[in-house]
Amino acid sequence: TRPFIRGREFYWIEAHDVFATEEQALKQVEEDMETTENVLHKKCAIPFFFFKRPEHDKFKGAVNTFAADTIMPDRRAIQLPSTHFLGQNFSKAFGIKFVDKDEKIKYAWQTCYGPAFWRILGALIGIHGDDKGLVLPPEVAPIQVIIVPILGKDDKKVMKKARKVEEMLKENGFEVKVDDRKEHTPGWKYNYWELKGVPLRIEVGPLDVKKKQVIVVRRDTGEKIAVKDKKLAKSLVELLKQIQSNLIKKAERFFKENLHEARDFETLKKILKEKGGFVRVNWCGSKECADYIKAETEGGAIRGTLFGKKEKIFGKCVWCKKEAKEVVYIAKSY
Repeated sequence: TRPFIRGREFYWIEAHDVFATEEQALKQVEEDMETTENVLHKKCAIPFFFFKRPEHDKFKGAVNTFAADTIMPDRRAIQLPSTHFLGQNFSKAFGIKFVDKDEKIKYAWQTCYGPAFWRILGALIGIHGDDKGLVLPPEVAPIQVIIVPILGKDDKKVMKKARKVEEMLKENGFEVKVDDRKEHTPGWKYNYWELKGVPLRIEVGPLDVKKKQVIVVRRDTGEKIAVKDKKLAKSLVELLKQIQSNLIKKAERFFKENLHEARDFETLKKILKEKGGFVRVNWCGSKECADYIKAETEGGAIRGTLFGKKEKIFGKCVWCKKEAKEVVYIAKSY
């Protein structure tokens, strides 16, 4: 029902790791988080919170579950990669033992990491896309630069230059392609590659051959720039960096705009209904309160506490008004 979030058949990739010590296992959880930051935020340009899930929402059998949540354009939360510290729960249940260097038989320590490949694609499409189609960050775009020849009387010269530009860019490490299809007009090709989300388009026409330049068009802003042939490779490197940075900043701005705070339940309920996003609240830690909150807000679930950050409690529990134990974030999700 939500093909951009999960396909009918989807890639199921998990990393299951086994260690001799608890310290090694916990270090792997931290490495999973670093991998998530490097891929999800820096490459896919998707901001997120790493939450420590509450006890009632952990992976079954885990000691702790940590999950990266972001906000989609409809202001609903979506879980992306998650990593789980399994401790020795599974090793003791299934007899997973090893002989340690002290020659004693011990139970192993385990972790599990789910990259959430399909969901990342869904978030990337939803967060960056616009009414023209996909907008792909250069770091993950399969084609970074598309070259569209504008043919006419000097079509041989135009095609020769287009191929020369393609060859030069490939030699400089760009993922580049020439659209040399004769059955389509340049305008049709512009729309086609905008739909595909290619970060940069190079237009090459007869006038550009004479001026020893090309026209470069950014997918993220639509800006057109005339670039001299000699400066092209260097200019494209800088433009791709700018597009990557722009997409990250734009997504971060949307993410921050959808962070809210509520001290009482009525405010929480109103925010979730009218604005969505993450709502920061105080919570007593009771599963009963969490269940009531979810039922009364029609889906507002406690996503957890921010990993690695002890936030100061700023009031009573948002539901029962008893002493709060922690600050948590609530959102509606898929």
